Amino acid sequence: MKLFVDIGLLFKRKMLETLRNPVFIIISMSTPIVYLVLFAPLLNHLTGIPGVTPGHVLNAFIPGLLVIVAFLSGLFVGYTMIDEVKNGVLERMRVTPTSRFSLLAGRVLRDLVNMTVVVVFFVIIAIPFGFDLNVPGFLVELVLLAMILITTSSFGNALGVILGDEDKLSPIVQGINLPVILLSGMLLPMELAPKWLQVIAHLNPAYYVVEAGRQLQAGNILSAKVAYAFMFMVPLTVIVMVWATRTFQRSVS
Repeated sequence: MKLFVDIGLLFKRKMLETLRNPVFIIISMSTPIVYLVLFAPLLNHLTGIPGVTPGHVLNAFIPGLLVIVAFLSGLFVGYTMIDEVKNGVLERMRVTPTSRFSLLAGRVLRDLVNMTVVVVFFVIIAIPFGFDLNVPGFLVELVLLAMILITTSSFGNALGVILGDEDKLSPIVQGINLPVILLSGMLLPMELAPKWLQVIAHLNPAYYVVEAGRQLQAGNILSAKVAYAFMFMVPLTVIVMVWATRTFQRSVS
């Protein structure tokens, strides 16, 4: 019971910070809208592309954008953590009886709520553009997006604790960001890529979530690609969270 109380307190603290300065959420909302307005029209005349049904380009494009939102919402949180490390916030946590896991979980939960708000808002905005929302599939996809967010947020927060410096964090984050996005098929299906790139893409967790999202949007909830996404993401999420929790325990013990 105490664990949930601790997580709730940390979550409330982080949410109040977000509400006092909602710039991050506004920026997070604007990024997919820019893709939708400026990039999606370029796809309208594409025909004969594997995985894209003629006249329903957004049904293949939007699931990829949702993964971008979830992925980026968690990956860059390390910069905020570095600020807390430098300002002595974690140091002050040493003298409190707060659960060390809750220090991570409260932050991740805040990021999860932010991501969910942005994703739902973006889907609603995309419907007038021609996006055919499959509600049951979208609800299943939200679970996959949540695992992406939990994984990247835990990873980003742990890196912030370990490195404690923006100049050290930036090359790692940027070095992960671009390859993951390009090799996930978020913007265009990986079926268009040469075989060697398709092989590499199968090492990318975001690839499985993008592929599953497109199947879910088509109503294929029992698709093998959906099962593969869960088989890949569940253990990855658990492993990263365990590692991040131990990192927090060592730093605030």
